[in-house]
Parts: sequence; structure tokens; C-alpha cells
Amino acid sequence: MSSSPANTTDLFTRKTDTELLYFLQHPELYHADVVTAARQELHRRGAATRSHLTDTESFVTDYDHEPAERRWLAPVIGGALLVVGGFLYNQFYRPSPAFAVAPKAPIELKSVELNVLPTFDAETAAQVKQEPSLLPTKERTDKKPLGKYLILAGRFWKAENQAEFLADQVAIAKIDSTFLGKTTLVYDQWRELTRVLVYNHNLRPAMQERVNMMHDIANRRMQSLQQMRDNYALGRPPLDKEVRNTLAPVADMLYELRGGKQPTRHIDLTVAR
Repeated sequence: MSSSPANTTDLFTRKTDTELLYFLQHPELYHADVVTAARQELHRRGAATRSHLTDTESFVTDYDHEPAERRWLAPVIGGALLVVGGFLYNQFYRPSPAFAVAPKAPIELKSVELNVLPTFDAETAAQVKQEPSLLPTKERTDKKPLGKYLILAGRFWKAENQAEFLADQVAIAKIDSTFLGKTTLVYDQWRELTRVLVYNHNLRPAMQERVNMMHDIANRRMQSLQQMRDNYALGRPPLDKEVRNTLAPVADMLYELRGGKQPTRHIDLTVAR
């Protein structure tokens, strides 16, 4: 009983790819027509692979359909692209030759002493904060005179702290070319204070007594600074006997201003002038 071609085609159409591949993998077990029909069905499904094609079959590419006279373009274009790519690589990506650079000598860092005049802001604030406790109780409650007094006291202690620092440097001969500039700076602070102290600020008695001592110290500091400037300009030691005599009473007055109970005996330069 023979099968018609249509029935044979339907038979292979109903088989799976695996079953059809089995025919191709074992051609010795089946008739040649069966193997051929299985291969054709796989071709129709697009499931055939090169390993199952006969020696006479091959895949056809778009390149195979190109006219013979144009098939030389692909190799030529490919070669041209390789040449251009190599040129661009050499121009833009080739590492630059290393140049020998002579090592620089290491920079020697030298320490420089910054001989700066301190501001003593923290110390001045602490001294001003202590001032009310050095006044009688009645005067502490009088806010308006107290406010004026504390402003004057703040200016005094700021100038005094810097003046003491500068005097200590002179005493140990630790001065340099910045000495004249520092003396000018401190002198100007004292001068600004004395210009204000000549006015009547309507202070309470204890406040006024303390301000008078501050004024006396300010005048002595200004005079001593001028004397030291003159000595330095003449090439002499800034601190001499005359400077010491000018500053002699200052220590006692400062002791009293800082809360000491020892009475001060001094010549008030504000009156002597």
C-alpha cells in the first residue's frame, strides 16, 4: 500500500523538529526519499543547520547575489578602513615619547618668626568684666555712668596690655625692625584714650578716681614710648634710666587698679603738665 505525495507531506508536517533531525542524523536507517523529505521540511521551517546539509548545499548570502564586477568593493573598502583607522590611532592615541625631565631641587622651607603685636582681646574682656566688682555697691547700680566707665576701662586695658607686652620685649632685648611700628601703634591707642579722658563724663567718685589713675598711666606710657623711639633711632638701647624713671609709679597704680589695697603715691603727669 503506497502513500500519495500529499499524504507524505502531511506526515512530515506533523512531525517535530527533533523527529525530523533524527532522520538526518541516521540516514542509514531510512530510505533516501525519507531523509530528503525530512531535510526539505526542516528547510521550510527554517530549522536546518549547516551540519545537516549535504556537500552540495550551502547558505546563500546577499553577497552571493552581488554582480561579479562589484564583489571587489567589499575587500577594498575594508582595507581602506583599516588604513584610515591605523592612521587616526597613530595621530591621536599613540602615547607621546617620554622626555627626560631633570628633577628639581627640593624647596627648603625656612621657619620665619612672626613678631606680631598681640591684641589681647580675651584678656581685655576679662578685665572689663571684673571692673564692676572693684567699685562700691552703690556705683554698680548706676547704669549710665557705669556704661561710660566700662567703655573707658576697656580702652585702657587694651592699650595697657599691649604696652606691657612691648615693655617686656624691650627688657629682654627682643626687638627687631618692627619695633618702631609697634611703638607707634600702642602710642596711638593711648593718645585716642587721653583725648577722650579730657572730657567730663559725669562718673561717680570711685569711677572718676580710677579713671584719673588710668589717665596718669596713659601719659606715662606715651612719654616712655616716645623716649624709647628716640633711643632706638639713635642706635642706643631703648630702655634707659630716663624711661625707667618715667614708668616707676606705673606698677603701683596698676596694682591698685587690679584690686590691690595699697594706696598709690605718684606724681600725676596730667596735673604736672
